[in-house]
Amino acid sequence: MSRPIRRYWLLFLAVLSGPSAAFGQAVSVVRGTVADAANGSPVAGARIEALLSHAHIESTEAGQFSISILPGDTLRIRALGFRVAQFVAPTGTTALRILLTAAPAVLADMVVTASRREQRSAETAVPVMVISADQIAATAAASADRILGQLPGVQLLPTEPSGADLSIRGINGARVLVLIDGEPTFGNLLENRDLSRLSTIAAERIEVVKGPLSAQYGSDALGGVINLLTARPSGPLSLTAAGRAGDGGRREAQLGAEGGGRFSYRLNGGWREDLAVAGIDQPTDALDRVYDFRSSLGLAVSPGLQLRSDLTLLRERQRWQLSADGFNGFNDNTGASGWVEAAGQVGDGHWSTRLYLEDYTHRFRQAQAGLPIASDTAPTQTEQMAKVSLGYSNRLGLHALSGGVDLSARSIDSPGKVQGSVSDRMAEGYAQDSWTAGPFLLTPAARVTWNSRWGTALTPSVSAAWDLSPTLRWRAAAGRGFRAPSFKELAWDFSNPLANYIILGNPDLVPERSWQYSTGASWALLPTVVADAEVYRNDVQDLIELDPDGTDPSTGFTRYAPRNVSHARTQGVELGLKWTSGRWASSLGYNYLDARDLGTGQTLDRRASHSARASLGRQFGLLQGLRTDLILVYTGAAPAAEADGSEGIQAAYLATNLQLRLEVVRSIGCSAGVDNLFDAQPAGWRGLYGRRYYLGLTTTWHP
Repeated sequence: MSRPIRRYWLLFLAVLSGPSAAFGQAVSVVRGTVADAANGSPVAGARIEALLSHAHIESTEAGQFSISILPGDTLRIRALGFRVAQFVAPTGTTALRILLTAAPAVLADMVVTASRREQRSAETAVPVMVISADQIAATAAASADRILGQLPGVQLLPTEPSGADLSIRGINGARVLVLIDGEPTFGNLLENRDLSRLSTIAAERIEVVKGPLSAQYGSDALGGVINLLTARPSGPLSLTAAGRAGDGGRREAQLGAEGGGRFSYRLNGGWREDLAVAGIDQPTDALDRVYDFRSSLGLAVSPGLQLRSDLTLLRERQRWQLSADGFNGFNDNTGASGWVEAAGQVGDGHWSTRLYLEDYTHRFRQAQAGLPIASDTAPTQTEQMAKVSLGYSNRLGLHALSGGVDLSARSIDSPGKVQGSVSDRMAEGYAQDSWTAGPFLLTPAARVTWNSRWGTALTPSVSAAWDLSPTLRWRAAAGRGFRAPSFKELAWDFSNPLANYIILGNPDLVPERSWQYSTGASWALLPTVVADAEVYRNDVQDLIELDPDGTDPSTGFTRYAPRNVSHARTQGVELGLKWTSGRWASSLGYNYLDARDLGTGQTLDRRASHSARASLGRQFGLLQGLRTDLILVYTGAAPAAEADGSEGIQAAYLATNLQLRLEVVRSIGCSAGVDNLFDAQPAGWRGLYGRRYYLGLTTTWHP
């Protein structure tokens, strides 16, 4: 071997043995954590690169890393949704805490709804709208319908005979999944859900996903998911009390206690009453009274094992006038639900298991008095559910893997509507991978659902995000959604002799299905101004509707049965703009919607083509803090079917809401506000929409 060849061969072996061997330099190990500068939470999956030694590694779920570097090496840290950090590693330092600043195009919120595990908004390609506790307080919303109906692309709809429902981008009813801490709300199985009974007590935030999440949650997440997250107990013992009163008989009161530590607890009770029932056009002799209780208990058994138990109780009475001859209708609803959960770490992975139980009863009665007759034999409808969930997540290099299994047993008893008790069993499995490669994020997911009554459904989805720069993020998604046939649709046995018709169930129904496609971008025009735009389309097939099915031979009544007969399409554009500067905060949102029944070509009932929301908040230095919030909500005109079947119009509606909040001293605050300041009362709307004033008082005591 010649001398030049031998020299190159030796140099090649030196390079293979690493930079330290090639250059005779010592290697040191640097350990540390990567965290969000805004809130200190760990940043998982951050890529740490040593530029001189060409080493690289990803941070763990806890944000930790360990990397070998050369003296004077430069570290570069990249994480999706954050600005790149780069610096020379300090000499002699072996433990670092690296704080990353969020990219202005991505919100720094922590969310759980998009993937069923807590993560930063930057780690998901699915947009999640977060309504904070402060935003809830700015609307004085005691129930979820009062704030959800203000969002662009979300429209409140009346339910029969009373109550409030909503549509997300034109998709409504049971096709939108409503959760509390990831579990279903009362009334879902009986088709008796009412968002006006969903209390906001103890709510830390409400997360809204506009689009199908059936790959994560299964049935009913066809049009979107709303998840009310309750606050986790923290800090020393604190006691809170709040009250609010307004015209129209509005009265509310809440009490709460919480404390953190190894054993944590939170207890919240609420009562509210209003002389108006959601969805009822009745100015007098109406009543809606709700009692709520929510609790959370937690125990940190060890650093790797945490236990938690939550309980929700509900008692509701509604009264409204049925007819001019003095008959009143009464709804009495009682619910109890709760879950126990164990969660912990196994190596770098996180596991959890949860047992959820629910029992809900609904009873409707009539009487010519202010109270129902005690001996009334009107039947009571009940729904019951038991579910076991197992979940696991882990980070393997550039992949954040998660998956799990849900096993449930459900039943309803609805005398006069279905024969006997109707039940089913369900088994579901899901998996998701969040793969990051530099500024690119790809998230495929899939869920398979088996049900003992209607069969099997497979719901895949894929979403992607690309941080083109710290100020610009592009995203796109495609997903399958479905809604399973309800118990009543499968097993109706209902007769109405006064109207000469009967409804029979159809055991051959298949789930309603949809494909949604969307793409959009977030752009930080300035450090304090972020613009957002999204284009979406949802194609829905096999919609279930009641269809004439001949004449019943024994009674001569017209017979109806539910069938998979309809197809619909919803599509549109959603725009948003947010601005924050010092003591000012404002937002502007607009949604254009085209929602049509493809069979008739008609616009879907009460789906307005235009909806918008504008808000402006200002914090002043007066006393402990004065805050003003001005909110404008606009809903355009829409077709509205009348009770007699004729076609009417729901007129355009612009509501102006104003609130002032003042913290008098550090532990006592008061508020005053007015909803619908200019007393707009548009034609065709179901419910009372006049101007209403209110006053509120809150106090917090730390013994």
